[in-house]
Amino acid sequence: MRSNNRFFNIISLDEAINSKSDIFSFVRLFAALLVMYAHSYHIFGLGADPLSSKVGIYSGTLAVYIFFTISGFFIFQSAIKRTIYEYTIARVTRIFPALVIANIVTIFFIIPISSEVNFFSFVFSDSSWTYIKVNSLLDSLVFTLPDIFSNNPDHAINGSLWTLPVEVRAYIMAVIVVVIGITSTPGRYNACLFIVLIINSIHPGFVQSLLPIPGAVGLFYFFCIGGALYINRQYIPISPFLCVVIASVLFFYRAKINPQVMPFLIGYVVISAGYAFGMIRFLKLKHDYSYGFYLYAYPISQMSFSLFGQTGFFAYFSFICIATAAAAFFSWHCVEKPITQLTRAKIIPSIASVAVRFNMINLRERS
Repeated sequence: MRSNNRFFNIISLDEAINSKSDIFSFVRLFAALLVMYAHSYHIFGLGADPLSSKVGIYSGTLAVYIFFTISGFFIFQSAIKRTIYEYTIARVTRIFPALVIANIVTIFFIIPISSEVNFFSFVFSDSSWTYIKVNSLLDSLVFTLPDIFSNNPDHAINGSLWTLPVEVRAYIMAVIVVVIGITSTPGRYNACLFIVLIINSIHPGFVQSLLPIPGAVGLFYFFCIGGALYINRQYIPISPFLCVVIASVLFFYRAKINPQVMPFLIGYVVISAGYAFGMIRFLKLKHDYSYGFYLYAYPISQMSFSLFGQTGFFAYFSFICIATAAAAFFSWHCVEKPITQLTRAKIIPSIASVAVRFNMINLRERS
């Protein structure tokens, strides 16, 4: 009886956040695995994966929408609660160190192992260092290098990176929106989001002009929906039952749902599921390997095709799973987690201390 009550019990999203019981590490990992699964078929030359036709949307795209919804929810929360300095340091240290290491590993290990290249000539070539530099700064991206994976069905070294420049720009947008006061009340944020949607519907390409990256508009949309869910958290009801019902409606009636409404329902299911099923213990993952899976799955898939493509899809995909899991483990425990802990324990408190001293000096000068 108690479990049934928990299934039907409705609470506000704000209450769920305060309970600090969620499964977002699992949801992120699920999305990362979905990206890896979808890309594996594409890289093998099979086109879209079988699941895409069943859900009515490319699995990789759906996974990225999940990522951006979660990102918008927590990034707006971070931007609202932290100072600009703390927010910036937290975002920079979360995204870039693991990315830089992944780019270096790709050039120094993955490509030399899977391609017939002279190690020193390739690694120390201008094109390789350009790949590392450009793809680590995220202002633009380099997807291919001469003669690398040129015999594979897909030539991109790490096609997954295309979303990261959008992510960084979304981070910048979020803090600007917070600083100018748009998130001070739900009404302001909702009105601004509505106005942007109206303008974009009247003048298609409006948002694209602000984010001139192919495919960025959809990701930006889900990011803003994640932000809307957080900002309206006091008025949003969630429960396992509601989550299952809306997910079922999305699946069975997806062709009849208005395209403008669909992203809001998907966003609700993603965030609602993250909290509504927080009572399921085995879904509460202690570590977050999702970013490592996202960074390494594509180049490892390319490597796997080069090494095992002729032996069949099973051997090819098995190697992807094992090697990417190992890379994600390394990324989390050797790069992401230590840097996150250092940032929280040392860097952010130091910045906060400096900011307090700076404010005190300004107050003394004014007095």
